[in-house]
Amino acid sequence: MRFVRAVALAGALGILPTAVAADPRWSAEVLVGDAYNLSSRTQIHNAQAPSSAFGGHYETRGFEAPLHYAWRITRWDHNRGWELELLHHKLYLRNRPSNVEALSISHGFNVLTLGRACSMGPWRVRLGLGPVIAHPEARVAGVTYDGEYELAGAAAVGSVGVAFELGPRWSIVGEVAATYGYADVHPSGEPHLKFNVRNPAIHAQVGVGYRF
Repeated sequence: MRFVRAVALAGALGILPTAVAADPRWSAEVLVGDAYNLSSRTQIHNAQAPSSAFGGHYETRGFEAPLHYAWRITRWDHNRGWELELLHHKLYLRNRPSNVEALSISHGFNVLTLGRACSMGPWRVRLGLGPVIAHPEARVAGVTYDGEYELAGAAAVGSVGVAFELGPRWSIVGEVAATYGYADVHPSGEPHLKFNVRNPAIHAQVGVGYRF
């Protein structure tokens, strides 16, 4: 009896997983957009040159291939839900040191998060945490380095968005998101070159949603 009461109380407080929700439903969304990157603390470790630390200025080039995009799947219980999201962010360093001809994480400063969502009428508020999976590329002192996807760090994301219903299942969605993430990557796949970045960014995205 005590267990039954505890379950009932937890359900009333909304702290049980959605597996015991009274009205579960799912939604999926895909969005594209661009980002504004604030000054990012950046450090380059290179065995062939002194390490340098500076405020990195990055651009995202969101509408150039590969696109800046996000997708998410959400399991709703009334107006709250748990969701899995992938944000494909990109970073191209503009203020490069003299011996660095190119430095980017353009195949993804990928932020994979597990998050919580809340809907208030057409509005959506989200917060998530998770790892950064990065793919760096660089050209240093005439040598080109092409890294591989690696578990490079962690990030947090928060967003405010709106959904315009097109029918019982489809919608147009838009949102503004803020992220803060760090990544320690090795563009060469070798220990003699390492690139650290701490990136705060603001993202604007639009897309489509589907409920099922």
